[in-house]
Amino acid sequence: MPRLDRDQRPRGGRSRRKAGLVLAAAVSLLSAGCSSEQPAPRQSSPSPTPSSSASASASAPTSAPAQPIKYTQKQLAARPCLALDERDRAALGISGPGEQSSGKHGAQCAWKLGGQYVSLALDLPLSYAKTMTKNGRVSQVPVGQHKAIQSEFQRICFIFVAVDDVNRLIGTTTIPDRGVSQDGTCPAGASVAAAALTHIR
Repeated sequence: MPRLDRDQRPRGGRSRRKAGLVLAAAVSLLSAGCSSEQPAPRQSSPSPTPSSSASASASAPTSAPAQPIKYTQKQLAARPCLALDERDRAALGISGPGEQSSGKHGAQCAWKLGGQYVSLALDLPLSYAKTMTKNGRVSQVPVGQHKAIQSEFQRICFIFVAVDDVNRLIGTTTIPDRGVSQDGTCPAGASVAAAALTHIR
C-alpha cells in the first residue's frame, strides 16, 4: 500500500514557481498602490472622484464570493453531511443535503452523484484503510491539494486522505448504480472528498 503521509501537499519546482508568481503579483500590486499614492499633495482641492471610488469600494465586498464555513475534523466526523454545503452540492450536481447514518466507524453521510452512491466518513482508522485496500487495485491520486490512496475493488472505489493524523482518515466509498458505467466511480468519490476538505480547518 502506498505511504499515507500526514499532509502530502505538492512540493517541488512547480509549487516554487507558483509561489514565485504569486509573490511577484503581490509585489506588483504593492508597487502599483505606492505609485498611485505619489500625487498626494493635490488632496486639498475637492473632487467628486473620492466619493464615487468610495462607493465602488463599498460595493466591492458584496460581490466577493463567500468563503466556505470551516469546521474541525472532529466536528465534521460527528455531522458529516455538513461537509458539503449548498454551493458544493450545486457544483457537483447533487440535490438534497445528504443522508446521515451510523456505521462501525462512526457517522457517515451519503449522496447520489451522477449515478454513483458516495458515502463520506471523517474519522476512519488506518487499519480500516489497510483492509479496504488489501485486495484492490491501489494507486495514489490527487484530491484537492492533498494526495490520497485510491483502491478499486469489485466496482467499488475507496479513497482515503490524511489531513493531520495518519491514524484518523477521511474516506469515501463509492458504488455505481446498477447499469451505470464504473468509469465515473472513483472521480465521484474524489470530488466529494475534495469538496469536504475545503471545510476542514
